[in-house]
Amino acid sequence: MKYRRVKEAVLRELGKASPGFPLSENSLARRFGVSRMTARRALQELQQEGFLSRRQGKGSFPTERRFSQGFLRVRPFYEFAQAQGALPKTQVLAAGLRPTPPEVGQKLGVKEALYVERLRFLDDEPVQREVRYLHPLRCAALLEHDLTTESIHDLLVHTLGLPLTRVWQRLEAVALPEALAALLAQPPKAPALRLERLTYTFETPITWVEYLMRADRYYLEDTFIPQGERP
Repeated sequence: MKYRRVKEAVLRELGKASPGFPLSENSLARRFGVSRMTARRALQELQQEGFLSRRQGKGSFPTERRFSQGFLRVRPFYEFAQAQGALPKTQVLAAGLRPTPPEVGQKLGVKEALYVERLRFLDDEPVQREVRYLHPLRCAALLEHDLTTESIHDLLVHTLGLPLTRVWQRLEAVALPEALAALLAQPPKAPALRLERLTYTFETPITWVEYLMRADRYYLEDTFIPQGERP
């Protein structure tokens, strides 16, 4: 549909310092060669989904989005390290194309994906292992970057221009098998938190990731305002 093409183009620009804002129905209609009604529908959906806010007489501007994750907020690793007063470090264990395991391939819809495995440290102590599979066509340029220092999230959004529009995730407690326990400097069957996450660009799954986090060094927290709840 034409309005969806307009909507997706605007979303791709939200993470950049674009001179195209503020947006109006007329400017979008001219730019994409569509009717004002089509441009209006794209703007209305972006406003309803919280990507844009409308200022009377001035047009639509990007909003600072606040994602609600209920009781589960996973902070970026370097932000978590800063809160701990610890020195963060990342080691890339593997990176390249490889076949996807059946359960991952089914979720990403590909048989081969870009694979990245990283070990994260706080003050030289290993605390988290990350295994990630990414869409091979949309994310291949990731390998050109230094994944020991650069955020994969930032690279996807700001460098590759892939707006991350939907996330599914699951958290569970697990006992570390022997090989992973040794990698994280823990005894076999030590407790850990396992977070599985699938992230989309519009309707396309872009990346599947599994985080294994030492339960003695990692925690998850959130601050939120309950809405619609009764005492």
